[in-house]
Amino acid sequence: MEQTQKRRGDSRMKVMWRLSWPAIIEQILATMVSYVDTAMVGVMGAAGTAAVSVNAAPIWLSGGLLVGVGVGYSVQVSNAIGAGDDERARQIIRQGVLATLVTGFLGLLLFQALAPLIPRWLGAKPEVLPQAVSYLRCYTMAMPFIAAGYIFSAILRCMGNTKAPLYFNTAANLINIVLNFFLIYPTRTAVLFGAPVTLPGAGLGVTGAAIASAAALAFAGGALLIAGFRQGERFRISLHDSFRPDRAIIRQAVHLGVPTAAERCTINLGQIAMTAVVASLSTVALAANHIATTAEGLCYLPAYGISFAGIALVGQAVGAGSAEDAQAYGRLAALLGFFLTLGTAVALFLLAPYLAALFNSDAEVVAQAALMLRIVSVSEPFFALSIILSGALRGAHDVRFPMVVGLLCMWGVRIVLAPILVYRAGMGLAGVWTAMAADLILRGVLCALRWRSGKWKTICGLERAGVLR
Repeated sequence: MEQTQKRRGDSRMKVMWRLSWPAIIEQILATMVSYVDTAMVGVMGAAGTAAVSVNAAPIWLSGGLLVGVGVGYSVQVSNAIGAGDDERARQIIRQGVLATLVTGFLGLLLFQALAPLIPRWLGAKPEVLPQAVSYLRCYTMAMPFIAAGYIFSAILRCMGNTKAPLYFNTAANLINIVLNFFLIYPTRTAVLFGAPVTLPGAGLGVTGAAIASAAALAFAGGALLIAGFRQGERFRISLHDSFRPDRAIIRQAVHLGVPTAAERCTINLGQIAMTAVVASLSTVALAANHIATTAEGLCYLPAYGISFAGIALVGQAVGAGSAEDAQAYGRLAALLGFFLTLGTAVALFLLAPYLAALFNSDAEVVAQAALMLRIVSVSEPFFALSIILSGALRGAHDVRFPMVVGLLCMWGVRIVLAPILVYRAGMGLAGVWTAMAADLILRGVLCALRWRSGKWKTICGLERAGVLR
């Protein structure tokens, strides 16, 4: 009996790792490219970095909404595959295409209309405002493709295809770097093997960075949408199929996706509020905040990769009616993510000054960013737990609890604590990041307790089905 359980555990680990490693590699490569992208913009000084930074929160907000849409359809796909209902899986994928078109073009219209206003609302300084508006307007021209990227990355991962998002998103990141090289900088002369070489450039600065990002995202989104049409004979769909809206699928997508979108919106609106607090300090603080946020991504990369596998495997186990597999995959994902993130958190603490120096040449910006990274490093393993177990809970249809946790921790902890530490305690930017660390630790603890309680089994119907608790 013990040998059988050990073999089953080994098998689960192999399945988990097979789905996790492409997603982890994808996240690592994306972050490395993001580092290069930030460093390229950082060459233009604090104003250039601040122009990108002030737009980060609204871009994250739109991404959070699209994550919710992706969850709404991808969880249904995983449930259908677990239940062996291929026709339903194909129908859900077709409905995902409709959702991509609606959300993508709606986002495009809203951002183009509000681009002149959003950076001003977020407190951009006069010297930053023109560049910030240009960046947001150019970047969001790719919104239909950005929607396709979010939604179909989620759908493909929940089908067990984590390699397509790896390939296409990695290629897009490389495209972004190349286009940055030619669009950000002006034409200049370099020395190659002892001979002068003229390097062409458009000299567009921050606007060039936005155009490069938009083009790269358009490539990735288009490629992932095509991949969604061509997932083998079992799940292949065609433009000749019926794309008529299916009320039952849309209703279930709303049920699953709205709490996730609300959670992301809650968190991102809180980040917007925090951006306004940071922007009120100084341009240096805003630049340091952006750099530290970018570098912090190093820590939770394994968690996001593992969470993609976790939501797919828990969702498929729920579709198959196996509470034992769902429980095991969720626990395995959480343990794996916690200990991998613990290692990266130690590295972040030790290498903070060197990481910050990669992105900006301003000594004051680098010093502040390094301090922020060390403050937040202690909370990263708990943040990993919240990322992974929130995904596992969504795969089990327990979508409201992560939303409540996001609301409680962001608005009840971070938003309340940060102004007190910044203004009353005089901690400046460090106060914002201390409040953030408290928020992340509490999220991880609450999500771990929820998964351990097993209440999600009742929500997804596994206990009513009489399966093993």
